[in-house]
Amino acid sequence: MTNIGPQPLFDHLDDVAPLVAGPRFGLVVDYDGTLSDFVPVSDEAVLHPAVAEALPSLVRQLSLVAVVSGRGGRNVAERMNIDGIIYVGNHGAEYISDGEYRVVDGAGEARDRIDAVLKHVIPVAEDEGLFWEDKGFSVTIHTRKARDLEKAERRLESALETAPEVKALDVFWGNLVLEIRGRTGLHKGHAVRELARDHSLESLIFIGDDTTDIDGMRAVRDIQNDGSLEAIGIVVNHDGTPQGLMDLADYSVNSVSEVGKFLLWLADSACQRR
Repeated sequence: MTNIGPQPLFDHLDDVAPLVAGPRFGLVVDYDGTLSDFVPVSDEAVLHPAVAEALPSLVRQLSLVAVVSGRGGRNVAERMNIDGIIYVGNHGAEYISDGEYRVVDGAGEARDRIDAVLKHVIPVAEDEGLFWEDKGFSVTIHTRKARDLEKAERRLESALETAPEVKALDVFWGNLVLEIRGRTGLHKGHAVRELARDHSLESLIFIGDDTTDIDGMRAVRDIQNDGSLEAIGIVVNHDGTPQGLMDLADYSVNSVSEVGKFLLWLADSACQRR
């Protein structure tokens, strides 16, 4: 599929329908900003009602439903609490399937480096009223409650320039977050490929909205180019969605509510094919 920028999804559902009709179709989605609206406190994020309605039906009908999140795996699994979904946490470091938890080999190799960087930047975060989330294999510093957002981001950037071990880590900005993780090769793109392979998919859809979803969307593009299976990437286009993700996506929706609407359509389409 040649990308000319994401097209409005609901104008092109006829293009999506053939993927759903296939015998081994899978759905891989992000959580925050995709299945759940952004909230001032990340622990208050909940599934959009339409998403919550659609997912149990999709689990029963599709070969795979997976949520790939930057959150810890147990965090997102407990938050969603829907049986049959594969929960992938820490950008691909952790998997929870049928209640069984596993860590990918090599996921914890960078922990000492992460601790060194975190020790260096936490005083800045405390000064600026920020909060951080230690997820074991990665750390997120949330800036959404900063007293002065621009000042806080400038100070964090300055602290990172002199932080020990920082050049050996992946450090990047998302939508009101700073992510720090090991350079292990584990990311959402790796997870998309692993899930497609392990579940023998013939087609898949990936949906995301933020910086860490770029790896997943790039995996979709690579899959399209190498012809290993049919794949479509959908971006949730809202304030803070990075242009790099928009450039890679095939189709777009404009809100989490529209993601819910699409998943309900998907569930209905999957039901009709049976």
